[in-house]
Order: sequence, then C-alpha cells, then structure tokens
Amino acid sequence: MDLEIRHLRVLNAIADTGSITRAAAALGFTQPALTAQLQRIERVLGGALFVRDGSGSRPTAFGAMVLAHAHGILTAHEDLMRDVRQRGPDDSDLTALRLGSVPGPLTAVLVTTARRLLPRAEITLHTCDTEEEQLELLAGGRLDFGLVVDYPEYELALRPGLSDALLAVDPVFVLIAERHPLAARPEIPLTALSGEAWLAGENKDVRMRAQFRAACRRAGFTPRRVQRLSASVVFPLVGQGHGVALAHPLVTEREGVVVRPLTGDPMGVRQRLVWAAHSPLAEHAPALHDALTKAYWAEVQRAGVYWEWLAGRGLLPAHHHP
Repeated sequence: MDLEIRHLRVLNAIADTGSITRAAAALGFTQPALTAQLQRIERVLGGALFVRDGSGSRPTAFGAMVLAHAHGILTAHEDLMRDVRQRGPDDSDLTALRLGSVPGPLTAVLVTTARRLLPRAEITLHTCDTEEEQLELLAGGRLDFGLVVDYPEYELALRPGLSDALLAVDPVFVLIAERHPLAARPEIPLTALSGEAWLAGENKDVRMRAQFRAACRRAGFTPRRVQRLSASVVFPLVGQGHGVALAHPLVTEREGVVVRPLTGDPMGVRQRLVWAAHSPLAEHAPALHDALTKAYWAEVQRAGVYWEWLAGRGLLPAHHHP
C-alpha cells in the first residue's frame, strides 16, 4: 500500500478530534473500519502514530513528526485543487472520466450510460470494496462520479464537498430455489424463512448486515446460519437448495432460482449518484443523473418480477403505465 492524501486526512482527523471514534464519525467511517485503516497506515510507515488510552488518542513522538509533514502536504494539496477549480475546464479536461462503484446490478449501467453521454471521454471504472472507500476516493479527487448504495435508516453521510442526487429507493427481494415450496408464492414473509440457511456474498457492507439483523429481530427470529461465500457460487447453491439469499430486485432469475418480494418490504436499498461539488466535471452531473435514471427504468422493465411488483402497487412512472 502506498501512502495517499486520503490516508493523511485520516491521521489529521484523529489528531484534530483526539479520538478514533469521533474521527470515524467525522469522516463517515465505522469505528472498526477507521481503526483498521490506521493500522494499515502504521504498518506502511513502520511505527505507532497514536497512543490510545481512556481519554482518547494522542500522537506519539513519531506520530507528531508525521502529522507535521501531513499538515503541509494537505495544505499544498488544497491549494492545488483550489487553483484547478478556479482555472475551469477546457476540452482536454473532459477526455478522462473516472467512475466508481461497489459491484452491483447498476455498475455496468453506469459505465454504459456515461459512455453514451460523453462518447469522446476515456472512461475508467474503479470497483471499491466498500462505500466508505468510494466516498473517500470521491472526496480526495480520485473519482469523478460514484454510484453509492446505502439503506433506509442506515444512511451513509456524505463527506464535506460532495454532492448527490437520488437515483432510486428499492425494496430488497430474496433468491430461493425454484423447487422450494415457498417459491410458488407471489411474495414471501420474512418469518417463513426463519429456518433457512442464508447465503451472502463476501462483501464488507456492515450497514446491509445491520439492516438484515434488525429486520429478522422485528420478524421474531435470529437467522439460523449466515454463510459468506464468493458471489459466483451463491446462485448455484441457492438453485440446489442449500439456502436462500437477499437480492436487489433488479437481479434477474437464473435456471433453478427465482426472485421473490418479501412481504411488507422489511428491507430497502437506496442508490445515489455522488460527485465532488467543485469538480470541473460537476457540470455534467444533471445530464448524467437524468440519463442514468432512464437507464435504471429500462433495467426495471427487464426485471419482470420487480416490474410486476411496481405495477401492482401503482408505482410505475406515468410514462410507463399501460
């Protein structure tokens, strides 16, 4: 791992707040995620940067030296970015477009939509392990636009300087074997799945896990078993009856596996387009959001189960009604 501007911001936040917990809140991290980040930084630099005690975190002598350099580098970086913003874009600035996303059903849609909107731009996609990482890259100027996912009641706060536009709020559905007795139902109560094994991809989304646990508690049970696996084997295992899995409603059915709504919509997922407010490319945000919204509804129409679910509730946009 190379030391980057985003790592220096982490150190600066811990020093300014005097606490890893408060720094995590300010940066939009969870406390364990920020602790792990600090440990990685300390390994790269070769020494402890902070002493942790009951009153918080204070720099070691080594940490104070690193922080002095970090402050100068961050100040210089902010000056550079201010000058770049004041200069404004020209045609050459628009030849590169850097997109970010945690892999999901709209990741490829984001790239395709951006390419249609800006056909002359060289588009790159950075796939992130976590939404926190993606927001960090956006705030640090490493990405131009990101497709950020979080969950109602478990929202992810934006870093200062970032702007967003809501794309969609969708329910969470379930994947179940086609031959499972519950697959015959048009929708499935979460309580009916209390005895099932749950199969989950190896993602690091603590907010999704928290939402799932809370929904199960409200339904009156604790999941019997949750197994984390490579996403590539979740569908085959579900299809062969080894468990069930949560899914975004845009996920398409495969052989032996059906997608079903959960009764009462106990869980949801929110998707936003996020960008740096002062980026030279920020002027393209409204057009990209509009194009992405149209592409999203095209995907919904292809996802037959979700389309029928929306139509049955009268939730289709006016121009999509029969």
